[in-house]
Order: sequence, then structure tokens, then C-alpha cells
Amino acid sequence: MPCYFLSLFKIPASVAAKIERLQRDFLWSGVGEGKRDHLVSWDVVCKPKANGGLGFGKIALRNVALLGKWLWRYPREGSTLWHKVILSIYGSHSNGWDANTIVRWSHRCPWKAIAQVFQEFSKFTRFVVGDGERIRFWEDLWWGDQPLGSQYPRLFRVVTDKNIPISSILGSTHPFSWNFNFRRNLSDPEIEEFECLMRSLDCLHVSFSIPDARSWSLSSSGLFTVKSFFLALSHCSGSHPVFPTKCVWKSQVPFKVKSFVWLVAYKKENTNDLLQLRRPYKALSPDICKLCMRNGESVDHLFLHCPLTMGLWHRLFQLAKMDWVPPRSISDMLSINYNDFGLSERGIVLWQAACIALIWVVWRERNARIF
Repeated sequence: MPCYFLSLFKIPASVAAKIERLQRDFLWSGVGEGKRDHLVSWDVVCKPKANGGLGFGKIALRNVALLGKWLWRYPREGSTLWHKVILSIYGSHSNGWDANTIVRWSHRCPWKAIAQVFQEFSKFTRFVVGDGERIRFWEDLWWGDQPLGSQYPRLFRVVTDKNIPISSILGSTHPFSWNFNFRRNLSDPEIEEFECLMRSLDCLHVSFSIPDARSWSLSSSGLFTVKSFFLALSHCSGSHPVFPTKCVWKSQVPFKVKSFVWLVAYKKENTNDLLQLRRPYKALSPDICKLCMRNGESVDHLFLHCPLTMGLWHRLFQLAKMDWVPPRSISDMLSINYNDFGLSERGIVLWQAACIALIWVVWRERNARIF
């Protein structure tokens, strides 16, 4: 699907599902190779590589990230024709920066799809105080980790104007004089909260010579990027288990080997125990490992606990003059950092390459004995 379309319209769930189905089939089956097993769930595949996935990303989240680009551009391109058109049709948001996000037009209207992203988008925007003319004192995120209205709810309930800009409260001289307008005299708890607010604002620095600005909290430059927004949305979509990301993806081995080790770390490689479950008619020798000819074949047994494989691990650690106790699983083995190989970049690269090479050699030997 063209990126331009993704950046203008919100994709219906049914369309996104069809696109993802095509991606899944292509990933596991390729082109013209017939139907194959989908070894890892699509939700895992879509996770960022840092969280154990392949970084494909869900189409719906990528669509949202691309739509967010227009929300970022809108207040920065006030003199452009498209900004003026949107403003004339929908009006301005109460914050003075964005277009009105309450759009009651047809679902085919592009800006309605963009406006629906505003709630997620606004979580990652911060305001940088300049002259204080455009930033709302209580409702915008400009001081601390939450808007001041959320940090000091008692005071927020009794202020007269909840949308008041900073410039209307802050005096022009330093030390600043604050012109708060409350509906009534403050109670004792409210006075304590007010004193806390004043202590917090003691270290505030304001530059009256420059206008207020909005920054993107997910990038060091403060500028919006689709990638950062997309990754943030992906991270927010669920918790992630611990995965040996560095050993798998940072290693200096061919990509096909990295992909293979990624499957091994998830215990999804087609060992005999999994073939018994997926396609029993394809299982070669039930409950037998072709290397030791004694135990059942599983990922942990084949690559870690098989006597032949364990001998290779012991030999590897003997060369490094290290004592070794086999961990419970191959994923634990890939996650452990063995300092005796050295903490330098060279030592880390050496360990990753040696570990992955051993796993790859065991798999090749296993297949050579079967086929």
C-alpha cells in the first residue's frame, strides 16, 4: 500500500487484517512455494527487534504514526494553503496550536481520521516556554511530567480561567510576580498546594524575546519523527518478555543465521517435538534425537542438553578456560554474558559468533543425519 495513502486516511480494521495476512503468508511461504507453517505468532513478529520481534510493525500502528505527522506539521506551517483550508473548515482547538479535533463530518473526510490520532499524539508533545503567549498555564504540558492542572488539582478546581495563558499570569520582571485569579479564598490544603507550586516554579527561566514552541519528547532534537512515534505506539501495545536481542541481532553472522537463531531463542524451530504437534505425518522418528539416539528431540535438548552438544559446549568453555554449568534453556544460554571472553567489543563479538556458530553447526549436523 502506498505510504501516501497510509498518511492521509485511517485504514479500516478489515483492510489492515487483509494486508497483514498477505505479509504473514509472504514471510513464511515466500512466492510460489506453497503453504508453510507460520512458526511464530504475528504479534511477536510485529514487535520491534529490541523486544524480540522482527520489526515488521502492525499496519494499524504504522498508519497512526504517519497520520501524526500532519498534527505535528499543522502549527508549524501556519502560512501554507493547506493549513488555512483546514482552519477555515474546522476551526481552532482550544489550545491555540491545533485544528479542532471534534470533527463531525463524513468518515471519508481525511482530517477526521487525523484528528482521531490527537489523543495518542498529545501524550508525547511538550511545550517550551518563550513569551508565554500561546501556552496554557494549567492545561498544557510545559512544567514537570504532567500538566499543572493534574499536578495541583485542588488549585485547578478553584481558578477562574482554566485556559489562561502563562503570559497572563506571569509578571514581566524577575523575580516573577504571579497574578493568579481564584474564585474564592483558598483553604488550608489549597494553600499548602499553592506553596508547593510556588517552590516548584522558583527555578523557572523564561525568554520573553522568543515565541513559545512545541517539542517532541521522543527525540533528542525535539523534532517529530514517524519512526519514534511508531516505536512508542508499539511499546505501548503490550508488555515484552526478556529476549536475547544483542546476541541475536548484533552478532556478526549472516542474516539467515540470525533469523535461524531468532527461531531457536523462541523454541520455534522445526524440531521433532514441534513437528509431532504441527504435522504428525511429517515427524521422522517420534521421541528420538538423531545425535544421541536416546532422548526426545526438542530445542533445548538438541542445542543444549544432548550429550553430543553438551560436549561441544564444554570444549568451547575449556578453550576460554572457564567452568560451565548448563542453564535450563537455550534462550537463557543466549542471554548470559560470560565475562571471561572479555568485556571489550572484540570479546563480546567473539562470544556471540562462537555461540551462534555452535548452534548452527549442531543444526546442520542434525539435518545431515536425517536427510
